[in-house]
Amino acid sequence: MARAIAPSIQQRLTRPVTVENRPGAGGAAMGDALKKAAPDGATVGLLPSTTLIGRLTSPATFPFDPLRDLVPLGIVGTFETAFVVSQSIDVRTMAEYAQWVKDGPPERRRFGTAAPDTFSQYFAQLLAQQYGVTLEPVPFRGTGPMSSDLGQGRIPAGCGGLASFVHHHRSGKLRVLTTSGAARNPVLPDVPTVVELGFPRLQFVDWYGFFAPGGLPPQLVEAWDRALTNAVDVPETREQLRQYGVVVNVTGADECARRLAADFERWRTLLDTLGIRVAN
Repeated sequence: MARAIAPSIQQRLTRPVTVENRPGAGGAAMGDALKKAAPDGATVGLLPSTTLIGRLTSPATFPFDPLRDLVPLGIVGTFETAFVVSQSIDVRTMAEYAQWVKDGPPERRRFGTAAPDTFSQYFAQLLAQQYGVTLEPVPFRGTGPMSSDLGQGRIPAGCGGLASFVHHHRSGKLRVLTTSGAARNPVLPDVPTVVELGFPRLQFVDWYGFFAPGGLPPQLVEAWDRALTNAVDVPETREQLRQYGVVVNVTGADECARRLAADFERWRTLLDTLGIRVAN
């Protein structure tokens, strides 16, 4: 994602732009790095909203507070959370998967997540709850290792951002059973949404946003807001992001901050359904 956007940003800033991956913990490591970086405009990060729910469920260990330690710069686009299964199990729908779990040993309840305490984990558990199934999360250090284990049949199911699974679904290494979207994603038109499955309450659109260290001066927030908007909203970049399953919908810093606050309130409601107490 960041590498697709970086060249366009560099053209607009007229200075070198370096992309540094911070894998693990579903993006929490990147947020922690931003929290510790100097608020001078030299460092920004691209984070998926699915990571940020960890602040509600594990405040003692989650390394940063998205509402206080970071400054929103803008949203790049939206994406759905996807529930996927390994091709090693013979199921093609969520109903078939739920029955497969019920008919077998407890090991079938295992499903992979890119990190513990992310929205992807809770979405999978809420979805399974609709079918009378209880799932047990198995955390991985990112979607790469999880996809590898899914492809080799070492774990039967998984959940994460759709962008991480598009290529694997198309190549037949795993199968996306449903997404959290309201409408089918154009890159995977064969995959139904939770709304189609009869669970509109679980419909949730996630997003990728750029953030900066807390305390970034307003003039630098405005400069980054403008640069990012211009960088993403070009045909070549939009098409690259579309191939990842991202619907480009660029917003400014103020709208990103509003969306973040609204999502925190929605997450509180969903977590309550699972009986999970959240931090204030």
